[in-house]
Order: sequence, then C-alpha cells, then structure tokens
Amino acid sequence: MLHPTIKDVARISGVSIGTVDRVLHDRGRVSAKNKEAVLQAIEQLNYRPSQIARALVSRKNPLTLGITYPMVDRDFWQEAQVGIQYACSKLEAFGVKLVVDSFPAYNIKAQIASIDRLLTEGVNGIVLTAVDDGTSGQIDEHIPEDIPYATVINDTVGGRRTFFVGPDDFALGRLAAKLVSLYVPGSCHAAILSPNALFNGTQQRISGFLSKINQEGLDIQVQRVIPVESDDSEESVYRNIYQAASDCVANYPGLNAIYVTNGLIEQVAAAVEDAGKGGEILLFGHEYTSNMYRYIQNGTIAASLYQKPASEWYQAICMLYEVLNKERTITQPICTTECSIIVKETLPFIKVSGVDLL
Repeated sequence: MLHPTIKDVARISGVSIGTVDRVLHDRGRVSAKNKEAVLQAIEQLNYRPSQIARALVSRKNPLTLGITYPMVDRDFWQEAQVGIQYACSKLEAFGVKLVVDSFPAYNIKAQIASIDRLLTEGVNGIVLTAVDDGTSGQIDEHIPEDIPYATVINDTVGGRRTFFVGPDDFALGRLAAKLVSLYVPGSCHAAILSPNALFNGTQQRISGFLSKINQEGLDIQVQRVIPVESDDSEESVYRNIYQAASDCVANYPGLNAIYVTNGLIEQVAAAVEDAGKGGEILLFGHEYTSNMYRYIQNGTIAASLYQKPASEWYQAICMLYEVLNKERTITQPICTTECSIIVKETLPFIKVSGVDLL
C-alpha cells in the first residue's frame, strides 16, 4: 500500500473515520482502547499525512533531550538560545521535552556539574558545547554509554560523541589571514588574541591563520599569540580581553592588525579606540555583537566571520532527536556549517539570530 489513507487507518483500527480524525488532531474524547488501535494502525500502515500523525506516534515513546552551554559571552550565547528555543517549539509537537541548563564560565568542572544536573532529569541524549582542552575523557566518564551526546560549535577530540555541528575552524583561520592581507596595506604586523586558547576550535583557527601566511607567503608578521584567561565569570572575561588588548597596543608600537579568535572582538575594539588607535589598528575576529555596527562603520573592526549559532544549535538538537527516534543514521559525524563574512558592505544584509530551516 503505497499511499494509505485515513479510510485505511479506520478500517485497520476498527473505528470510524471521525474517530481517526479526532485522534490525529487531538480533539474530542476518544477511549484509550480506540486511541491505541488508531496509533497501531498508523504505525502498521506507515501513515504520515502530516507532522501531527508523526507526533502522535512519537508520543508513545517520549524523549527528553538535555542542553548545556556556557553563558559567558552574552551576545553570542543569547543568540544560541534563539535556536534552542526554536527547536523546543518544533519538537514539542512530537512529545519531546528539552531540559536546558547553563553555567557561568568556560570551565570543565562547571560543565561536568551541568551535565550531572541533566542526567538527574532522566535525559535520553545531550547536546553540548565542549569547554575542555579538546579531549573527551571527562565528558565520556560522566555521560553513560547508553546516552548519546552531540557537540555543537566546539568539538571534542576523540571520544564517543555521536556527531558535531559547527564551522570548519581551520578554514576560518585561513580566511581570517586572507582578510588581513587584503585590508591592511603594505607590511602587516599582527597580534593574535586568543580567549579559550585550549579549545579545539580555537587551536584550529590559529593553525589555519598561520598556515595561510606560510603557504601563500603573505606579508604578515605575527608578533605574538597571546592566550587570554577566560574560564572565570563573564565580567572578568571581558576585563581580561580588554586588558590584553590594551597591553598589546602599548607593547607593540608598530602593530596595525589584531586577530581575535572568538566573539570578544567588541571589547578589543573598545580598548583600541580608548588607546587612540581606532582605524590605525584594524581588527579581525568572529561573530556578531550588539555594538559591531558602530565599530565597523568607524573603521575599527575591518571584518568578522559569523557562524550563525542559532542555526547550529537548532540543527544539532533536531539531528539528535532524529537519531534517538531512529529516523537518521549518522554517516558523516562532522556536519560543517556555513559562515558569513561581515564587513561594512555586507553588514546590512546579515541575518542575525535567523534560523534556516533544514
């Protein structure tokens, strides 16, 4: 039977078409016996007239997904929340419950505590952004083997995560180096400011940046790669990156470019302008921030690479649901997402917090 109809469901379940309709649309009273008969007929016939029928079948085995992320860089993670909330609203129809937990520092101990809180809620799977040094040992130790987990935005190295959704960080680093060479006239003296320096993604960006310089012989001299302490509170992270930028400007008089390896470019821009170097030292970094428009318009920020965290979280959550519901088999465990280049010319066309439906 290639295209079963509502009549077929009624015939197999032994009830009227009206009863099937009431079950499908969850309206009106239907006895537990008749509802179960309709649901069994739907499964037997593989009847899928709409997402509603699929949702009712899913509700027979409801799933709980755990979500955990660090709430530190507010612009970035509030944008990620948009994708999480959108996934929640979509999956709610399928009987899926999302348990969301966050922690206030890029710190593996705080993340493990968050994971433990999710496990007490009886989650069937977890989506997380790894905040350790790129290895998966501690995460694997805390998540039971029968609970799959996926990473988004920052991946682990090795371990048994089911899949990763995020950018090709090595390629982003190479693109950042190319942008520096295009925007900085003549010889470039650059510094790399690196919050979350031990993140796997951060290391890949730095490697990509240096690789592009060496491979193409770009006229960029990297004065120093400067790790920035970032495993404390949001306020201290902002202070640390501002101070690191101020020190960088003061210690390297010939500096004319700074590459910031994550979304804290706004704090660096403030430090550069406070030092009277706005437009003299061009900034290159990642993500979109609330004051970026002003800094790009006045020439302090030259370019930023935007990875669309809302879309990434939405995609990762929906994929893990499909894996748990046996609707998807992961053949490519690394799902690379598309990024945009934010410069003065493209800024009016960037869709911030937008979720591209898959």
